[in-house]
Amino acid sequence: MNQQRFMKLTLGLIIVLAVFAQQLLAQNVLVELSDISPEETKVAGFSLSSEQEIEIIAVGAHKKNRHWMVSNAWILDADNRDVVWELTDANSKWRDRKIREYKDSVTLPRGNYEVYYANYPTFHNDDGWSFSRFFFRDRDKDYYDEVFEEFMISVTGNGSSISTNDILDGQASLKEKAIVNLTTERDDQYLKQGFKLSRDMDVIVYCVGEARDGSFDYGWIINSETRKHVWKFDYRDTDYAGGGEKNRMIKETISLPAGTYAAFYVTDDSHSPREWNVSPPFDPSFWGLSIFAENENDKRYATLYDYEDIPSKNVVLEFTRLRDEEYVSKGFTLKKDMKLRIYALGEGVQGDMYDYGWIVDAKTHKRVWEMDYRDTEHAGGNNKNRLYDDIVDFKKGNYIAHYVTDGSHSYRRWNASPPFDQEKWGLTILGVEDNFNSRDVAEFDEEDDESVIAKIVRVRDWETKKEKFNIRKDSEVRIYAIGEGSDGQMYDYAWIEDENTGKVVWEMTYRKTDHAGGAKKNREFNDTVFLRAGDYMLFFESDDSHSFGDWNSTAPRDPSNWGVTIYAID
Repeated sequence: MNQQRFMKLTLGLIIVLAVFAQQLLAQNVLVELSDISPEETKVAGFSLSSEQEIEIIAVGAHKKNRHWMVSNAWILDADNRDVVWELTDANSKWRDRKIREYKDSVTLPRGNYEVYYANYPTFHNDDGWSFSRFFFRDRDKDYYDEVFEEFMISVTGNGSSISTNDILDGQASLKEKAIVNLTTERDDQYLKQGFKLSRDMDVIVYCVGEARDGSFDYGWIINSETRKHVWKFDYRDTDYAGGGEKNRMIKETISLPAGTYAAFYVTDDSHSPREWNVSPPFDPSFWGLSIFAENENDKRYATLYDYEDIPSKNVVLEFTRLRDEEYVSKGFTLKKDMKLRIYALGEGVQGDMYDYGWIVDAKTHKRVWEMDYRDTEHAGGNNKNRLYDDIVDFKKGNYIAHYVTDGSHSYRRWNASPPFDQEKWGLTILGVEDNFNSRDVAEFDEEDDESVIAKIVRVRDWETKKEKFNIRKDSEVRIYAIGEGSDGQMYDYAWIEDENTGKVVWEMTYRKTDHAGGAKKNREFNDTVFLRAGDYMLFFESDDSHSFGDWNSTAPRDPSNWGVTIYAID
């Protein structure tokens, strides 16, 4: 009896051991990454045919916080790009004063996975890269070259390995499923793609970029017909994306009505997959903007088209590639009421614009549009690069567009990171209506303006100019004058005398003027004045400084009209 029981126990133990041995044999090394050099990221992959627990062994540098994280490892779900495991100090022990051994396990469902190891114990200086002062305080570089040879990660489980080529093919396949794929590996990129939705659709927007109290590598989506933003990568709405603190990401579902859209992604001059300057994000291959249909079957309702920022056939007027200390102006006539798109790039800081444009009614010189800082958005590169891109309603009539730049930061003379659309630094005006016809627009020259009664402009230092004019019947006229004044006194100014009596009937006094832009002493009068029928003499006098072409402080917004013009009112 005892012998039979012993035999049964022995047989049972043999079966258990056989099963255990079979399980051990089934466990194999799915991934092994080692010898990771400074500023290097390695990736490998594995596939699981069923849910199971995998074992992870790693050697790396101690990670105190993200600010000086030396090495890191993580695992991504290859299909949804979610992080399913990350190296932490849990389940680890010291091997050396700076080196730890990690051992962990995690249960993962069936699927494909990507394993990453990043080694970034460096900071940049003028000579290239240098070792982190914290991590390399008391040893020479050769010692740490040997340390890096010990950095590794291995993943063991019941599955199969995936080659690097298969990983890349899988990423490419996933990107092909996107409605829009604007991922990139390079600095100084400006990517754009138009897409049309034939029906309302929920889409997943997945964007990985660089932001830190402002965005540097980022994306946005606009309705290309209205020019309104429907989505934008904003630091406040993003999450930490792994690696360096400035790596940010967002994955969210938004609802887009049927319509025509354009997606954009821009990168600045540093920190991209080709050359990270800090540790990379968890999903470096999707650095950029990707848009997916939440329901994959809905992708058939989306089509791509070639989006043009500035369709040349619709351009009404263009001032671009402007340099330092430039002032340009040009008139245009609209033969009917119409909508115009204004696309302006300029420089602005803390609410003030320094390179900017504006449009005035040619008859009244009243501003109908101005590039106000509050209406602009970041134009890529340094945050002072500002963009205005919107549609404005205009009445039939004559207009004059102006643009001015200050003494720094302009096309090909950037003193900080340039905007993403460098060639368009300036002002572009376009027709947008489907029935836009260039014949409805014509050039307008102020010299041909029949409403001008008298004009004295572009006055220089030490000049007194006069011009005779006649008013046939009692009427109101518009006087537009720009001069110099401060502390209640005028120094460059205009006045009108009755030619028969010599009596001054109007004078440009300080209290009647407003700020004309630029230096505070630039003053402007722009209003109507009643004149009786008769003969008059218009005067403009300037002192010894600060006049057209020889400003001793910032010029006014409309320097070419330094002087006075009188217009008839219909």
